[in-house]
Amino acid sequence: MNSLMFGLLMLLAAQDKKPAAITDPEKAGADYQIQGEYEGQKMGAQVVALGDDKFDVYFLGGGLPGSGWDRKTRVKASAKTDGGKTTISGKDWAGEIGDGTLTAKGPEGELHLRRILRKSPTLGAKAPEGAVVLFDGTSGEEILAGGKPVKVVEGLIWSNGTGGLFSRKKFGSIQLHVEFMLSYMPLARGQGRSNSGVYPAGRHECQVLDSFGLTGEANECGGIYTIAKPAVNMCFPPLCWQTYDIEYHLASGVKPATMSVLHNGVQVHESVELKKHTTAAPDNGADDTPGALHLQDHGNPVAYRNIWLLELK
Repeated sequence: MNSLMFGLLMLLAAQDKKPAAITDPEKAGADYQIQGEYEGQKMGAQVVALGDDKFDVYFLGGGLPGSGWDRKTRVKASAKTDGGKTTISGKDWAGEIGDGTLTAKGPEGELHLRRILRKSPTLGAKAPEGAVVLFDGTSGEEILAGGKPVKVVEGLIWSNGTGGLFSRKKFGSIQLHVEFMLSYMPLARGQGRSNSGVYPAGRHECQVLDSFGLTGEANECGGIYTIAKPAVNMCFPPLCWQTYDIEYHLASGVKPATMSVLHNGVQVHESVELKKHTTAAPDNGADDTPGALHLQDHGNPVAYRNIWLLELK
């Protein structure tokens, strides 16, 4: 084998290698401690790890998404860690990140922002009376993988390696609560960054993806895939627990199925009409018929817990 052929094979092998997915914060490394949300002085910043000591930094006027951001001011900068020091550089902002603090100078003056860890106000919500509990951290009997009860690992179920998860029973119109945690994949990009999805009735996907810091599109976290982008991108950083509270109504007469979504307690969709199925929908039955709740396996580790629903008339 000549050197040119060997080099080509090595390049192809590198391209085929899947970026690592980290599921334990203790093993996430130094970049993970820099990544996250920062706020103060009526400003917010989201720092997104890109791997190899590199970051994107987004400065947000008014505060963080769902917590003061004016939904207009969003200025991008870059950051890099070199010699243990993380430096921000950009057209409008320059500064440093370290010890849980982001300091920078720019059009808004001098900033001193503190790193925070937000929690959804619906995190840990208990199933109300009359609810159907699909998973409470103990038994996997009500959620199937390959036709068998899903394996429970330390109180969690994981979508990857399952071929997709399905509720044992089929449901019609529902009010659904789901908690999920994205894996940390700093070297992955786009749809390869901790991808999964929640499908009421198995037909319409509310996307699950590490879209932290992005603009919020129909194919990003909180989006109804290919149908509607979220009103605001409420995706928290990976390895943080997040919530979806979804109200899904079957089609009735000439009225199509509809979906409303709260992502981490903030309404990102309200009665969106679902006039087509998600491309990867496992159930392509009529939209006025019940279907199984589906949690997608897209090949990335995504954890789920505290899943329950109320059946609606």
